Order: sequence, then C-alpha cells, then structure tokens
Amino acid sequence: MKKFLVVLILAAMLLTLCACDSVPSTRFLSASQVDSLTKKCPNPQAEVTINYTVSGKDIEAKITYDLLLSQTPLATLKFIELVNDGFYNDSIMDSYDSTNHYMTLGRYLYKPSQIQQDNKLTYYRNPLEGSFKGEFKSNNYKQPKEGYAQFDILSLAMYHDAWTETNNTFDSANGYLVMALAKKSLNSDNYAVFAHWNTLRLKEGDSAEKVYTAAENAPSSDFISHLAGFVSKATKTVYDDASEANSTSLQLMSNPVTVQIRMLGDYDWSKLPKVGK
Repeated sequence: MKKFLVVLILAAMLLTLCACDSVPSTRFLSASQVDSLTKKCPNPQAEVTINYTVSGKDIEAKITYDLLLSQTPLATLKFIELVNDGFYNDSIMDSYDSTNHYMTLGRYLYKPSQIQQDNKLTYYRNPLEGSFKGEFKSNNYKQPKEGYAQFDILSLAMYHDAWTETNNTFDSANGYLVMALAKKSLNSDNYAVFAHWNTLRLKEGDSAEKVYTAAENAPSSDFISHLAGFVSKATKTVYDDASEANSTSLQLMSNPVTVQIRMLGDYDWSKLPKVGK
C-alpha cells in the first residue's frame, strides 16, 4: 500500500513539474507547468513572411517574432502547433479595422487557380476545429509574472472565438490571428497578445533590403500604410458558395496580401504539449 501511495505521489509531482502531451481546451496551465515549458524552450521565435504587390513592385516583409510563452502559454502553444502543421501558409490577410488599426489573417487560403467567370477569386475558408480557453484578463486569467502582454505595432494576438453575454467577456480563442498596426489596437483584456516583433526585413522590388529592429527603430511607415490600404480594400463582399464545400468566395483585389509562417531554431517543437480536447 505504501509503495502504491509513493507511486501516486511521484506521478502527481511529475505531472505538475512537466508539461503534459495535451492541455485540455477548457483549462489554463499552472504556474509550475509554465515554468517547465519556459525552461525547455526559453526563447521561442517565429518568422512571418508577407508578400504583396504595390505599383507593380513586389514587396516581401520578413518579420521575426519573439513568442511570449511565459505570458500567454496556451496561445503560444496553439500558434506553434498550427505553424508546424502549415496551417497559416498561403493564407491571406482578409480584413482591416480602420478604427482599431488591426488586421485578421489565417481565416482564408489563397488559391489563384480558382478564378470564376465573373473575375472573382475563390478563397477557401481555412479549416480550424475547436477553440481553447482564452488567456484574457476578462476571462479570469491570472496575471503572469511578467504582467499581461499589451498590444504594440505588429503584435500578434489570438482572435477571439466566442462572447459570453452573461459575463460580458470573450471566453475562448482560436487559431486565427490579429496583427496590430498601432499601439493599443484592441483591449488587451479580451485578446491574448502572444508575440512582439523583433526584426523586420523589408525588400521592395530590386531595392536593397531594409532592416528594422524593435530595439532601435520603428517599422517603415510606408510598409504599415501599404498594408492597411491593401487589406482595407480586400473584403468587398463575402458570401457562401454552396457549390463547393468549405469554401467562400470573396470579391478581392487581384493581388492579395499572402502569409507564410515558420518556426525558427532547431528545437523539436513537436515535443511541446498540444492544446485541445
């Protein structure tokens, strides 16, 4: 009996100290689980590549992000999981909120071969199943050691998935993303900001690459204004296309803003716990 109790205690300690293979979508991580994760993966980074064309000039922006694993572990883990699955690749920035200065991405996939007779491009809705408990202050998420992450220019956040009217809060998040184009774009109480930009490498046509760093200077104002202008024109009409499953037709410009995302470093990201059922 004593041996059995010892085994149970050791098992409980192991579960507490080590991140499990899967985190239930209805539960936050404990402080000890977060500490264990950050020790295994102290400085996670990702690279977001954005492509679009303006005035006949191809623009490529490569943004290196520092992921805030200790502040929003669930959102960060979900992001890493989806990046490893290639979920964001070939997705588009599909809308821009001119009041709050943020864009949404990851919800639609760009398929240039799908051109209809009426010159509307067909964009497939990017399939995403399930949501997880939003790490929002308004959702009773306890303040992490470093404090709640706030929006800044180019910050990434998890798009809210559901609204609970009884509590007047967003209670869950999904894998679609919000990118801020201004400081304090949205109320951080209701959005899980999980990444801040570190470096922006901007290539415009044949011009030499320009490098901006968060520690030294702000990103190019032209880059920010172009993104805002392009994406604000993107969503003209959204309607269901019943002839094709899981697809949506959008009346968009001929050159949408497309996105590719990859993880950086040689860490085995597949060993991190998954966020789900």
